[in-house]
Amino acid sequence: MRQRSFAFSAFAAVALTAAAFAAPAGASLDAAAAQETAQAPLHQGAWSKKTYRAAGAWSIYAENGKTYVKLSSDFRTRNGPDLKIFLSPLAAADVNGGNATDGSVLIAPLASNAGEQVYEIPASVDLADYRSILIHCERFSKLWSAADLA
Repeated sequence: MRQRSFAFSAFAAVALTAAAFAAPAGASLDAAAAQETAQAPLHQGAWSKKTYRAAGAWSIYAENGKTYVKLSSDFRTRNGPDLKIFLSPLAAADVNGGNATDGSVLIAPLASNAGEQVYEIPASVDLADYRSILIHCERFSKLWSAADLA
């Protein structure tokens, strides 16, 4: 009998402790849904080669009132001296090294030519004004890769 009461007491203690730390069922589902919604891409795609190939995917998403460009963990491209991420008002098919910065907005210098990266898009940027995302070597006016915002 003593063993049973000990087993029951241990089980009850574990159950009560777990219940004390658990969030209400509805709250945990709402938090998970909010997190998933926050990171649902506004735009996403793969790069098209212009001068050089870029592998991996990219996405643009909003989270906590800010908008970001994310390069996937399998992102990679050839290294360059002045690679930058831009948003362009031109379609990817119409962009070249000579017009890549015309009307474009600089998002950030590329931190690395490989791996996951996240860049904040300035709050003043209205994505509706842009048609493509670019990787561009500004110093030598070489358009690495581009993709239409989809």
